[in-house]
Amino acid sequence: MKAFTPSILAVVICATFASAPSEASSHREAPNISRFPTLDSTDFYVFNSYEQGRGDFVTLIANYIPLQDAYGGPNYFAMDPDATYSIHIDNDGDAVEDITFAFNFKSMLPNNNQGVQLTVGPE
Repeated sequence: MKAFTPSILAVVICATFASAPSEASSHREAPNISRFPTLDSTDFYVFNSYEQGRGDFVTLIANYIPLQDAYGGPNYFAMDPDATYSIHIDNDGDAVEDITFAFNFKSMLPNNNQGVQLTVGPE
């Protein structure tokens, strides 16, 4: 059996320490965010506008509340009225936000935030 050389041992130790502070993503499959599905941020897209005369504009799209498939409706999760959904933008690379967009929602569903009631079967 071949003995470990110092370089292989150093790689194993460094890999162990480097991976220790890793954290899971905050998607729905992560245990902690599953208790708060309305706060789950899933994807974030940023791209320059392609419309004529708007080349200096940037479009931001943030997705929240994953796994809202069509067959799960019409009573989808609503945006949480007690939460503030924020997008922090760092324009100069110093890891401190220069612009913050904060969104609060009052009601997203009809019928006093209870959703749409469907008649199923005979009345």
